[in-house]
Amino acid sequence: MLGAIKSEIRKIFTTKLWWGMGIGMAAFAFLLSMAAASLIGLTNPDGSSAGFDSMTGATGQMVYSAGLLGEFGSMSALFPLALGVLLITTEYRHKTATATYLATPRRWIVAVAKTLAVIVVGAVLGVVHVIASVGGGALILTVFKDQPLLLGNSDVVATYGTSIVATVVWTLIGFGFGMLVRNQIAAVLIAVAFGFLGQLILNIAFAILGWTTAAKFIPGNLTTGMLVTADPSGGAVESGGDSYYFAWWLSALILIGYAAILTLLGSILSNRKDIT
Repeated sequence: MLGAIKSEIRKIFTTKLWWGMGIGMAAFAFLLSMAAASLIGLTNPDGSSAGFDSMTGATGQMVYSAGLLGEFGSMSALFPLALGVLLITTEYRHKTATATYLATPRRWIVAVAKTLAVIVVGAVLGVVHVIASVGGGALILTVFKDQPLLLGNSDVVATYGTSIVATVVWTLIGFGFGMLVRNQIAAVLIAVAFGFLGQLILNIAFAILGWTTAAKFIPGNLTTGMLVTADPSGGAVESGGDSYYFAWWLSALILIGYAAILTLLGSILSNRKDIT
Protein backbone atom coordinates (compact mmCIF):
# COMPACT_ATOMS: atom_id res chain seq x y z
CA MET A 1 0.00 0.00 0.00
CA LEU A 2 2.73 2.47 1.00
CA GLY A 3 4.62 1.78 -2.20
CA ALA A 4 1.51 2.39 -4.28
CA ILE A 5 0.87 5.69 -2.50
CA LYS A 6 4.45 6.85 -3.03
CA SER A 7 4.24 5.87 -6.69
CA GLU A 8 1.03 7.86 -7.23
CA ILE A 9 2.41 10.93 -5.45
CA ARG A 10 5.63 10.74 -7.47
CA LYS A 11 3.60 10.38 -10.66
CA ILE A 12 1.84 13.69 -9.95
CA PHE A 13 4.77 15.77 -8.75
CA THR A 14 7.14 14.74 -11.54
CA THR A 15 4.90 16.40 -14.15
CA LYS A 16 4.40 20.07 -14.97
CA LEU A 17 0.62 19.88 -14.69
CA TRP A 18 0.31 20.44 -10.95
CA TRP A 19 2.55 23.49 -10.73
CA GLY A 20 1.09 24.95 -13.92
CA MET A 21 -2.35 24.78 -12.31
CA GLY A 22 -0.85 26.09 -9.09
CA ILE A 23 0.53 29.18 -10.82
CA GLY A 24 -2.81 29.90 -12.47
CA MET A 25 -4.68 29.43 -9.22
CA ALA A 26 -2.21 31.62 -7.31
CA ALA A 27 -2.64 34.42 -9.85
CA PHE A 28 -6.43 34.36 -9.51
CA ALA A 29 -6.22 34.10 -5.72
CA PHE A 30 -3.87 37.09 -5.58
CA LEU A 31 -6.01 39.26 -7.86
CA LEU A 32 -9.36 38.35 -6.30
CA SER A 33 -8.05 39.00 -2.80
CA MET A 34 -6.85 42.37 -4.04
CA ALA A 35 -10.35 43.02 -5.38
CA ALA A 36 -11.95 41.98 -2.08
CA ALA A 37 -9.54 44.13 -0.06
CA SER A 38 -10.35 47.13 -2.26
CA LEU A 39 -13.95 46.96 -0.97
CA ILE A 40 -12.86 47.74 2.58
CA GLY A 41 -13.69 51.31 3.56
CA LEU A 42 -15.53 52.20 0.36
CA THR A 43 -18.45 54.63 0.56
CA ASN A 44 -21.45 55.28 -1.66
CA PRO A 45 -21.76 58.54 -3.65
CA ASP A 46 -23.94 59.97 -0.87
CA GLY A 47 -21.23 59.29 1.68
CA SER A 48 -22.92 56.32 3.32
CA SER A 49 -21.10 53.07 3.96
CA ALA A 50 -20.87 50.61 1.08
CA GLY A 51 -20.98 47.76 3.57
CA PHE A 52 -17.40 46.93 4.54
CA ASP A 53 -16.28 49.73 6.85
CA SER A 54 -13.09 48.26 8.27
CA MET A 55 -11.11 45.08 8.73
CA THR A 56 -12.69 42.65 11.18
CA GLY A 57 -12.35 38.91 11.57
CA ALA A 58 -15.25 38.41 9.15
CA THR A 59 -13.95 40.81 6.50
CA GLY A 60 -10.53 39.22 6.89
CA GLN A 61 -12.07 35.85 6.12
CA MET A 62 -13.62 37.32 2.98
CA VAL A 63 -10.44 39.02 1.82
CA TYR A 64 -8.08 36.10 2.40
CA SER A 65 -10.32 33.47 0.78
CA ALA A 66 -11.96 35.56 -1.97
CA GLY A 67 -10.83 33.35 -4.84
CA LEU A 68 -12.77 30.38 -3.50
CA LEU A 69 -15.96 32.23 -2.58
CA GLY A 70 -19.13 31.81 -4.59
CA GLU A 71 -19.60 35.59 -4.63
CA PHE A 72 -16.42 35.88 -6.67
CA GLY A 73 -17.38 33.04 -9.00
CA SER A 74 -15.25 30.44 -7.17
CA MET A 75 -12.65 31.23 -9.82
CA SER A 76 -9.69 29.83 -7.89
CA ALA A 77 -11.59 26.59 -7.26
CA LEU A 78 -11.76 25.92 -10.99
CA PHE A 79 -8.03 25.10 -11.02
CA PRO A 80 -8.05 22.25 -8.47
CA LEU A 81 -11.31 21.07 -10.04
CA ALA A 82 -9.69 20.90 -13.48
CA LEU A 83 -6.52 19.39 -12.04
CA GLY A 84 -8.48 16.57 -10.42
CA VAL A 85 -10.18 15.82 -13.74
CA LEU A 86 -6.93 15.92 -15.70
CA LEU A 87 -4.97 13.74 -13.28
CA ILE A 88 -7.23 10.74 -13.83
CA THR A 89 -8.42 11.30 -17.41
CA THR A 90 -4.81 11.69 -18.58
CA GLU A 91 -4.17 8.16 -17.30
CA TYR A 92 -7.16 6.83 -19.20
CA ARG A 93 -6.17 8.75 -22.32
CA HIS A 94 -2.57 7.53 -22.37
CA LYS A 95 -3.36 4.06 -20.95
CA THR A 96 -0.96 4.50 -18.02
CA ALA A 97 -3.70 3.29 -15.67
CA THR A 98 -3.49 -0.11 -17.38
CA ALA A 99 0.11 -0.62 -16.29
CA THR A 100 -0.77 0.43 -12.74
CA TYR A 101 -3.64 -2.06 -12.51
CA LEU A 102 -1.47 -4.85 -13.91
CA ALA A 103 1.32 -4.07 -11.43
CA THR A 104 -1.14 -3.89 -8.52
CA PRO A 105 -3.86 -6.50 -9.13
CA ARG A 106 -5.88 -5.43 -6.08
CA ARG A 107 -7.63 -2.47 -7.61
CA TRP A 108 -8.91 -1.07 -4.33
CA ILE A 109 -5.29 -0.42 -3.35
CA VAL A 110 -4.81 1.58 -6.55
CA ALA A 111 -8.01 3.53 -5.90
CA VAL A 112 -6.99 4.38 -2.33
CA ALA A 113 -3.45 5.31 -3.40
CA LYS A 114 -4.69 7.60 -6.17
CA THR A 115 -7.20 9.25 -3.83
CA LEU A 116 -4.56 9.90 -1.17
CA ALA A 117 -2.20 11.31 -3.79
CA VAL A 118 -4.95 13.66 -4.99
CA ILE A 119 -5.51 14.78 -1.38
CA VAL A 120 -1.80 15.56 -1.06
CA VAL A 121 -1.62 17.66 -4.22
CA GLY A 122 -4.89 19.37 -3.26
CA ALA A 123 -3.41 20.30 0.11
CA VAL A 124 -0.30 21.71 -1.58
CA LEU A 125 -2.48 23.84 -3.84
CA GLY A 126 -4.42 24.92 -0.77
CA VAL A 127 -1.26 26.22 0.89
CA VAL A 128 -0.35 28.04 -2.32
CA HIS A 129 -3.82 29.59 -2.40
CA VAL A 130 -3.55 30.83 1.18
CA ILE A 131 -0.12 32.39 0.55
CA ALA A 132 -1.25 34.10 -2.66
CA SER A 133 -4.48 35.33 -1.08
CA VAL A 134 -2.70 36.81 1.91
CA GLY A 135 -0.18 38.46 -0.40
CA GLY A 136 -2.81 40.09 -2.59
CA GLY A 137 -5.05 41.20 0.25
CA ALA A 138 -2.20 42.47 2.41
CA LEU A 139 -0.80 44.52 -0.48
CA ILE A 140 -4.02 46.53 -0.90
CA LEU A 141 -4.73 46.83 2.82
CA THR A 142 -1.24 48.09 3.60
CA VAL A 143 -0.55 50.37 0.64
CA PHE A 144 -3.98 51.81 -0.13
CA LYS A 145 -6.30 51.21 2.82
CA ASP A 146 -4.16 51.70 5.94
CA GLN A 147 -6.07 48.84 7.56
CA PRO A 148 -4.81 46.20 10.00
CA LEU A 149 -4.02 42.90 8.33
CA LEU A 150 -5.39 40.72 11.15
CA LEU A 151 -3.31 37.79 9.94
CA GLY A 152 -3.29 36.29 13.43
CA ASN A 153 -7.00 36.81 14.10
CA SER A 154 -8.58 33.53 15.22
CA ASP A 155 -11.32 33.70 12.57
CA VAL A 156 -8.79 34.44 9.84
CA VAL A 157 -6.47 31.65 10.98
CA ALA A 158 -9.40 29.23 10.89
CA THR A 159 -10.06 30.30 7.31
CA TYR A 160 -6.49 29.41 6.35
CA GLY A 161 -7.24 25.84 7.39
CA THR A 162 -10.68 25.63 5.82
CA SER A 163 -9.28 27.10 2.59
CA ILE A 164 -6.86 24.19 2.37
CA VAL A 165 -9.66 21.73 3.09
CA ALA A 166 -11.86 23.38 0.43
CA THR A 167 -9.09 23.14 -2.16
CA VAL A 168 -8.58 19.46 -1.37
CA VAL A 169 -12.32 18.82 -1.71
CA TRP A 170 -12.57 20.62 -5.06
CA THR A 171 -9.63 18.55 -6.33
CA LEU A 172 -11.39 15.36 -5.21
CA ILE A 173 -14.62 16.46 -6.88
CA GLY A 174 -12.73 16.83 -10.15
CA PHE A 175 -10.97 13.51 -9.62
CA GLY A 176 -14.23 11.67 -8.96
CA PHE A 177 -15.96 13.32 -11.89
CA GLY A 178 -13.05 12.42 -14.16
CA MET A 179 -13.42 8.75 -13.23
CA LEU A 180 -17.09 8.89 -14.18
CA VAL A 181 -16.65 10.84 -17.43
CA ARG A 182 -13.49 9.35 -18.86
CA ASN A 183 -13.30 11.42 -22.03
CA GLN A 184 -10.77 14.08 -21.08
CA ILE A 185 -12.05 16.94 -23.21
CA ALA A 186 -15.68 16.33 -22.27
CA ALA A 187 -14.89 15.93 -18.57
CA VAL A 188 -12.85 19.14 -18.35
CA LEU A 189 -15.36 21.19 -20.32
CA ILE A 190 -18.35 19.95 -18.33
CA ALA A 191 -16.63 20.36 -14.96
CA VAL A 192 -15.32 23.87 -15.62
CA ALA A 193 -18.55 24.96 -17.31
CA PHE A 194 -20.57 23.86 -14.30
CA GLY A 195 -18.03 25.29 -11.86
CA PHE A 196 -18.38 28.73 -13.42
CA LEU A 197 -21.49 29.16 -15.58
CA GLY A 198 -23.57 26.36 -14.07
CA GLN A 199 -23.32 27.69 -10.54
CA LEU A 200 -24.02 31.23 -11.72
CA ILE A 201 -27.15 30.13 -13.58
CA LEU A 202 -28.37 28.09 -10.62
CA ASN A 203 -27.85 30.99 -8.23
CA ILE A 204 -29.84 33.32 -10.47
CA ALA A 205 -32.60 30.76 -11.03
CA PHE A 206 -32.94 29.92 -7.34
CA ALA A 207 -32.97 33.62 -6.44
CA ILE A 208 -35.78 34.29 -8.92
CA LEU A 209 -37.74 31.30 -7.62
CA GLY A 210 -37.03 32.18 -4.01
CA TRP A 211 -35.47 28.78 -3.33
CA THR A 212 -33.00 29.99 -0.70
CA THR A 213 -32.52 26.56 0.87
CA ALA A 214 -31.75 24.91 -2.47
CA ALA A 215 -29.18 27.63 -3.21
CA LYS A 216 -27.27 26.68 -0.07
CA PHE A 217 -26.44 23.30 -1.65
CA ILE A 218 -24.58 24.82 -4.63
CA PRO A 219 -20.88 23.92 -4.21
CA GLY A 220 -19.68 27.53 -4.42
CA ASN A 221 -22.12 28.58 -1.71
CA LEU A 222 -21.11 25.64 0.45
CA THR A 223 -17.51 26.79 0.07
CA THR A 224 -18.47 30.31 1.15
CA GLY A 225 -20.30 28.87 4.14
CA MET A 226 -17.15 26.98 5.11
CA LEU A 227 -14.80 29.93 4.81
CA VAL A 228 -16.77 32.97 5.98
CA THR A 229 -18.41 32.18 9.30
CA ALA A 230 -19.96 35.62 9.95
CA ASP A 231 -21.43 38.43 7.84
CA PRO A 232 -18.46 40.59 6.74
CA SER A 233 -20.79 43.53 6.08
CA GLY A 234 -22.38 43.42 9.51
CA GLY A 235 -25.80 43.19 7.88
CA ALA A 236 -25.24 46.23 5.65
CA VAL A 237 -25.20 44.25 2.39
CA GLU A 238 -28.40 42.43 1.48
CA SER A 239 -26.68 39.45 -0.12
CA GLY A 240 -24.40 38.90 2.87
CA GLY A 241 -25.06 37.16 6.12
CA ASP A 242 -24.58 33.69 7.45
CA SER A 243 -28.33 33.02 7.12
CA TYR A 244 -27.73 32.65 3.38
CA TYR A 245 -25.47 29.66 4.05
CA PHE A 246 -25.39 26.58 6.22
CA ALA A 247 -23.20 26.60 9.32
CA TRP A 248 -19.54 26.21 8.41
CA TRP A 249 -19.32 22.63 9.66
CA LEU A 250 -22.48 21.57 7.81
CA SER A 251 -21.30 23.29 4.63
CA ALA A 252 -18.02 21.39 4.94
CA LEU A 253 -19.75 18.05 5.52
CA ILE A 254 -22.04 18.45 2.51
CA LEU A 255 -19.20 19.54 0.21
CA ILE A 256 -17.03 16.66 1.41
CA GLY A 257 -20.04 14.41 0.82
CA TYR A 258 -20.17 15.50 -2.83
CA ALA A 259 -16.49 14.63 -3.23
CA ALA A 260 -16.87 11.31 -1.41
CA ILE A 261 -19.85 10.22 -3.52
CA LEU A 262 -18.15 11.08 -6.82
CA THR A 263 -14.86 9.46 -5.79
CA LEU A 264 -16.57 6.33 -4.48
CA LEU A 265 -18.75 5.91 -7.57
CA GLY A 266 -15.78 6.55 -9.84
CA SER A 267 -13.65 4.02 -7.96
CA ILE A 268 -16.38 1.37 -8.13
CA LEU A 269 -16.73 1.95 -11.87
CA SER A 270 -12.96 1.73 -12.39
CA ASN A 271 -12.71 -1.45 -10.34
CA ARG A 272 -15.42 -3.15 -12.39
CA LYS A 273 -14.19 -2.19 -15.86
CA ASP A 274 -12.02 -4.55 -17.85
CA ILE A 275 -8.37 -3.62 -18.24
CA THR A 276 -7.67 -2.33 -21.75
